[in-house]
Amino acid sequence: MTTKNKFGIRILFLTMFLISTVFVPVASAETLSEGADDIEVAELGLITSEELNSIIKQIPPTDPHILEKMSENESALRTYGKVPEITTGTEVYKWFNTLDCIRVNLNENKEMKPYFYPAGPLVAYGTHADGYFWIIVDERYDIKNEDFDAIVDLINKQAIKLNIKDVPIIFSTGTPINITSASINQVSTSSVDPYLVYRRPITGGIALTIVNGGSGADGTIGFAAKRNSDNANGYVTTGHTSWFQTGLPSYQPIYGSGNQAGTVSKIGVNTDAAFIPYSNVTARIHTGGGNFVNVAGYYSGGISGMTLTKSGRASGSVTGQYIGVLTGQTIGGHYMDKIELMTTTCTSGDSGGPVYAYYNGNYKIVGIICGWTTVNQSIPATVYIPCGEVTSKLGVTPLTA
Repeated sequence: MTTKNKFGIRILFLTMFLISTVFVPVASAETLSEGADDIEVAELGLITSEELNSIIKQIPPTDPHILEKMSENESALRTYGKVPEITTGTEVYKWFNTLDCIRVNLNENKEMKPYFYPAGPLVAYGTHADGYFWIIVDERYDIKNEDFDAIVDLINKQAIKLNIKDVPIIFSTGTPINITSASINQVSTSSVDPYLVYRRPITGGIALTIVNGGSGADGTIGFAAKRNSDNANGYVTTGHTSWFQTGLPSYQPIYGSGNQAGTVSKIGVNTDAAFIPYSNVTARIHTGGGNFVNVAGYYSGGISGMTLTKSGRASGSVTGQYIGVLTGQTIGGHYMDKIELMTTTCTSGDSGGPVYAYYNGNYKIVGIICGWTTVNQSIPATVYIPCGEVTSKLGVTPLTA
């Protein structure tokens, strides 16, 4: 175990809602076989074994010295264990999925619940793409040795069940998500902005406004989907854009006569996603600059080493890399079972926009934007809800072309 007694370079988890407030007049289930090259896929989304295999083979090797490096530059409060040396993408993928089972099991058993801030130090926990278990603790909490010991003990108990020895763990500081909204003048309202053009049929990656009484929230549409219970078409955005409430009217591109495009019908439990039934939708996403592409499929979430692109009405289309997965963050007081992070920034108005991957000539949905954060004090990161969470919590399936 390595310990740092002072808060050095910290992982900050100051995240904002990427909506603008306006005033209105009036683990996926994939498994790998023991043979390193044969991959069996179940419920990962519309993806073949061959496609997944090609992505996985690009995953870089692990760095067995990563914990020591982070400890030296004081980016962690404490480190435990060691990241194993793994050289092939397939084996790194196996390791990440096995390690992430700890996060899944801890969440299902609610074992970490007593340690969440303010009762305890915990902000979130999960699995980092670099192959270690990631614990974020609140910088305002006076964390004691017994707090570290109790949390590590819970992790080790799950690790033993998975035959993981000397599980790699990093404790970092952060603060809970802070809700921040912006006035409408912080988001483009130009009629020539391609995100703000009135579009029918509705696609992903274009602007919307959801109205609540005398105010409204500007965000971005994620993707077109159908409701599994009755095959009704509609589209997906974030739950916080509708104040986590159903029954609110949605407008595209902005509030105005003739722009209404459905009413929020469902908010996902323990996630940040909303479904709006609307018949006139199509399986396309706006990738910026007025360019649209067909949605060929979807992934349940990101994969270590995956290149991702997000499209939002405020910051446009920006490409980054998958960072990792976390459980426990709260958004507007709502506990999140699963969020993921990618490198790159986003800003007010991007909420709900699509996160997607491009491989072998195909565009596939990976999730929807919900916020931003910084890692290691200054590196920007986009927080998104993975597609598997969106589809399972809303009971919908992305439309594909």
